[in-house]
Amino acid sequence: MAPASKEGVTVAGKEYLLGNKARELLKYTNQATKTVAEDISRKDVRQIFQKIAALDDIRDVQKVCSESIAYLDRTHREGFTKALYRCYGEDMRLIAKSIVRDIHAANGKMFQTEYEERLRLLGVVLDECSWLNENIQLVLNDGVISISKSAVWTRKVQDVKNMVLSWKQKDTARAEKLREQARQAELKQQAAMVKAIVRELLKEQEKSRYPAGSPLDIGCDSNRPPTGGSALRTATTSTTPCTSTPMATGTTTTAPTRTASAPL
Repeated sequence: MAPASKEGVTVAGKEYLLGNKARELLKYTNQATKTVAEDISRKDVRQIFQKIAALDDIRDVQKVCSESIAYLDRTHREGFTKALYRCYGEDMRLIAKSIVRDIHAANGKMFQTEYEERLRLLGVVLDECSWLNENIQLVLNDGVISISKSAVWTRKVQDVKNMVLSWKQKDTARAEKLREQARQAELKQQAAMVKAIVRELLKEQEKSRYPAGSPLDIGCDSNRPPTGGSALRTATTSTTPCTSTPMATGTTTTAPTRTASAPL
């Protein structure tokens, strides 16, 4: 399996071994699911008939028949009949092929931008390995394959599954860091957007309170910033009552003084 990305399967890395293991599993699955003949061959039947025809004593005929039956029982080959192949074998081949395909697809995903899809594909491979193991157990229970063959088959599946699981765990930890970085960037962006909206709202509110060109009431609203116009508001135009300080006119006004009366 050729390397597709820097974060993917590299030729020298352990991940490349996973590609080889997956191909070995597919090859073994295809071999293990070959069909066998359900009936004895014409050649075997012909040989039995020739032996029986050459005998004169019925006891010899019975002996040859018994030996022939035992021979057929011993030479029964394990494997998938056509019916069992359609029931199990065909699906098992497809599962093994899907394992190779999905590992290759996961390797082709750029981790920095497509880590979610890579993790999804690795999860699919783990499910496919579990399902293939289940099918191996089923055909073992039905006597289609021997215990020794099921052990070899299961070990090949488990090798692939363990390597995929290790790969997924490492990439999950790396992906969590990228998710956290994305969350922080999104929060900063949202905060900047909120600040911009608040600033615009304050500007609009200020414009609605003090429209351009309106006179300012200096006496009442001395802290109000000028918004345009040089005319001053008069007391008659102001809705807020206020007190004016009389301006100096050049004459000096002496405030009346109150003297205390002498006690009686």
